[in-house]
Amino acid sequence: MLERPETGCRMLTKLDGSLHRRDVAALPRPRLPDGPVRQLFDALHDLHHQAGWPSLREMAGEVGCSRTTISAAFSTARVPRWGLLELIVETLHGDVEHFHRLWLAATTPRPPAAAETAASATAPAAVPRQLPTDVRGFTGRAHELAALDPLLRPSGPAAIALVSGPAGVGKTALAVHWAHRVAAHFPDGQLYLNLRGYDPDQPMEPGEALETLLRALGVPDSAIPQRESERAARLRTLTADRRMLVLLDNVHTVAQVRPLLPGSGSCLVLITSRDTLPALVARHGAVRIGLDLLSGQEAVALLRTLLGGRVDAQPGQAAALAELCARLPLALRVAAELAIARPRLTLADLVGQLRDESRRLDLLAAGDDEYTAVRAVFSWSRRNLSAAADRAFLLLSVHPYADLDLLAVAALLGTDQTVAARLVDVLCQSHLVEETTTGRYSMHDLLRAYGAEQDHADAAPALTRLADHYLAAVPSHDGNWLERELPNLLTLARTRPSHAGPLSAALSGHLDTRGQFGAALALHGHALEAADSPEERACALNRLGVTHRRLGDYAAAEERHRAALSLYRGGGDLAGQAEALHGLGIVCWRGGRYTEARDHLLEALALREALGDRTAQGTVLYSLGTVHLQLGEYRQAIAHHVRALGLHRDTGNQLGESRALNNLGAAYERLGRLGEAQEHYEQALALNQKIGNQVGVAVALTNLGNVRTKLGHWDEARLCHDSALPIYLEAGYRVGEADSRCGLGSLELRQGRHREALEQFHLAVTTAREIGEAETETSALVGLGDTLSAMGQREAAQAHYDAALARVAATGDRYEEARALVGIARLHGGTPRAAEAWRRALTLFDELDLPEADEVRRRLAEF
Repeated sequence: MLERPETGCRMLTKLDGSLHRRDVAALPRPRLPDGPVRQLFDALHDLHHQAGWPSLREMAGEVGCSRTTISAAFSTARVPRWGLLELIVETLHGDVEHFHRLWLAATTPRPPAAAETAASATAPAAVPRQLPTDVRGFTGRAHELAALDPLLRPSGPAAIALVSGPAGVGKTALAVHWAHRVAAHFPDGQLYLNLRGYDPDQPMEPGEALETLLRALGVPDSAIPQRESERAARLRTLTADRRMLVLLDNVHTVAQVRPLLPGSGSCLVLITSRDTLPALVARHGAVRIGLDLLSGQEAVALLRTLLGGRVDAQPGQAAALAELCARLPLALRVAAELAIARPRLTLADLVGQLRDESRRLDLLAAGDDEYTAVRAVFSWSRRNLSAAADRAFLLLSVHPYADLDLLAVAALLGTDQTVAARLVDVLCQSHLVEETTTGRYSMHDLLRAYGAEQDHADAAPALTRLADHYLAAVPSHDGNWLERELPNLLTLARTRPSHAGPLSAALSGHLDTRGQFGAALALHGHALEAADSPEERACALNRLGVTHRRLGDYAAAEERHRAALSLYRGGGDLAGQAEALHGLGIVCWRGGRYTEARDHLLEALALREALGDRTAQGTVLYSLGTVHLQLGEYRQAIAHHVRALGLHRDTGNQLGESRALNNLGAAYERLGRLGEAQEHYEQALALNQKIGNQVGVAVALTNLGNVRTKLGHWDEARLCHDSALPIYLEAGYRVGEADSRCGLGSLELRQGRHREALEQFHLAVTTAREIGEAETETSALVGLGDTLSAMGQREAAQAHYDAALARVAATGDRYEEARALVGIARLHGGTPRAAEAWRRALTLFDELDLPEADEVRRRLAEF
C-alpha cells in the first residue's frame, strides 16, 4: 500500500510494541494513561493470555461477530460496549462480575480536576453527561412534569416529547429540571444541544448539529461523515440499543431536528420550541406538552422561593410584581435578583418603580406588544447597573457569536480580563447573562433581542476588536481551543469579509489534519467570496481544491486547482504555481491519469528547486515516486523516494521520512525483493509508533500484512491486517480501509477461504469506487476474478477480469493489466486464448522487468 502524500497526520493512540513473529498470539493493546480504563484493558489482555491466546477468528466465531469487531475491542483506545465485552469475557471463561465492575469504573466520569490532569486527545470518550446545571429554585409545573414521566417506559421507535410555549416561559428550565430528575434512567448518557432556532444571525444547521452530537459520542473529527444523511445514519447506529436522553433545545422547525432523531426505542428525545411543530406530532408521534405563563399562584411561589419572607410580608405586592413580570419565569428571576440586590426597598417600592417603567415603555411601543412588560423588567434592571456593567450588557447583546470565553469578552469590552470577569459576574448575578459552561458566557434570546433594540454608540469598534482578537489568537492556541471556538471562527469568516482570507490561511492546516472537511469548505468558500485580488482568489481556490480532493470529489478539485494555477501564472507567483501543480498532480494520480500526473509533478518540482525550498521538494518527490511506481518505472520511483528520504532526514521531518520508507518498501515489494520490503515497512512502523502517527502505523501494518502474505507467514499477516483495519475505520481514512480490505481478500484467497475473500474484495471495490481510487479498485477487481476462478465460477471471473482490463485501459497500469491477463490465462487452461493471454502478460512483465516474467515464461513453454 502506498502511503498517500495528502494523508492528514491524525495523532491517535500508539500501538504498544512492534510486531515480531514470536508475538503473533498476543493482540496489540492501546497505550493509555494510568487509571480505570487502562486497568480494564490490562485485565482483558491478561485474560486473553490466560485463555491460551485464542485467535481473533476463534473468538469471533464464539461471540458471533466479525474479527474486526473483536480486534477493535482489544486494540482501540475506546471502552467497548458492555454487551460485547460480556460475550468476550464469557468466551474466555473470565469472571463476568469482576469485569462488569471494571467496566463501570472505566465508563464512570471522573471528577473535573482529575479528568483535566489526565486529559488526552487519545483517551476514550466517557459516557456523555451534558445536561446544563439544574435551575435554582425551580417551582411549579407539577402537571407538566407528571405528563413527561410516562415517557420513561420506552416502546417502539424513539420516544419524543415536545415542550412548546412562548419565549421566556421556562421551556428550557422545565426540560432541564425533568432531565436531571430522570437522568439515572439513562445510564448510557445524556446529550444536550442548543440549536439556536430563534437566533437572528445563526440558527444551527442540521449538519452542524449532527457533527456536534457525533463528536460528543466519541467519533473522531476525521471519522465524521461529510454528507448530512451519512451523519444521521451514523448517529442512529451509535445510539441504537443505548439508553440515552437527548435534549434538543430551542428548535425552530421540524426540518432542523428530523435528522437528529435516533431510531431506537431505547432513546428518549426531549425538544423545546416556541413553535408547536405539528408535523413532529403527526409524523413522528411526539407528545406535546404546552407551556403557558405561570399561574398567579405559581408566579408568587417562584418569588417566594427566590425572595423568602419578603413575599409573605407583602403578599399583595408580590402578586402585583408577578403580574408586572407577565408571569414569565425569566422576567420574574431578573426582577427577584434586583430585589435581592436592594434589600432596603420594600416590594411596594419596587412595584412602583416597575410600574413607572412599564408606562414609559407603553408610550414608546408601536401598537400592541405582548412583551412590553418584559422590556420593562429588563429596562428597570439596567437602570440599576453601573455604567460599565450596562455598557457590557449592551455590547454582549449585539455580537453574532454563539458564546464567548472571558478573553473574548475582554476584547469586546476593550478591558483587561480581570475587569471583564467582574462585569460578567455582575450580569450573571442579575440573570442578564448566563454562564453556559465553565468560563463561557451567553445571553437568552429575549435579552439579546431587547439589547439589540437599544442605542449602541460604540458597537462597531467593539466588534472590530473582537474580530481582531480571534484572528490574532488562532496561531497561538492549541487544538482544543480551536475546536471550542470553531463555530465562532466560521461565523467571523462569514460576517467579516476582511478576516475571511487570513482565517482561511491560518486554519487550513488544522482543519485538514483533523478531517473537518465540511468546515474547511465553508471557510475557504467565505475566503473566496471575500477575495479582493487574484492572489487571494488563487489561495482560496487552491485550498478548496485540496479539500475537495480529500472528499473524493476529484472533478471539483481539478477545477479549483486549474483556476488557481491560471491566476498564479497571471501574477507570476512561482510558489503558488508549484502548489497548484502539485495539487493537480495528485488529483490526476488518484484518478489513474498517471502520465499527466507525472508531468504536473515534474513541473512543480522544477519550480521548487528554482525557489530553493528543500522541504517542499521532498514532498513533491514523494508524490512523484508514487506516480512512477504506478507507471511501472520502478527504478525512477526508488530514486525519487531515496532522494525524498534524504531531504526529510536532513530537515528533521520524521513524518515525511516514515512515508518515504513505506513507499520504498512498496517499490522493493513490486520488484520481488520481499526481505528488503519487509525491513523498510518495519522501520516505517517503528518510526510512526515513535511519533504517534496512527494512520502511518496502519499503513505500515497493511504493507507488512501484504508482504507476509506473499512470504507465507499467514498468522502474522492476519494479525497485521486485523490491527490496521480498526485504525482506518476509527480515523475515517477510506483509502486505507479499501487497501486493507484488498489485503485481507488476498490473504483469505491464499488460505482457500473463498467466501471471505469475496466479501473483502467486494468491500474494497465499493469503497474504492466511492472515493475514485483507481489503483485499489483495479487490484480488487483482479482479486475478485482470481477468487471466482478458484470457485469454478468462470463467467463471473471473466467479467471481473474484463472490468479490470477496462479500468487499466484508461489508467495505463501495466502491472494490474498483467495480473488480469495471468488470471485469464489460468481460467482458460490449455486453450489458444490462454496462450495469447500468457504471451501478452509476458510482454508486460518483461517491459516492467519484474520477476513474475520467469513464471509466465515457464507456463508458455508448456504450450
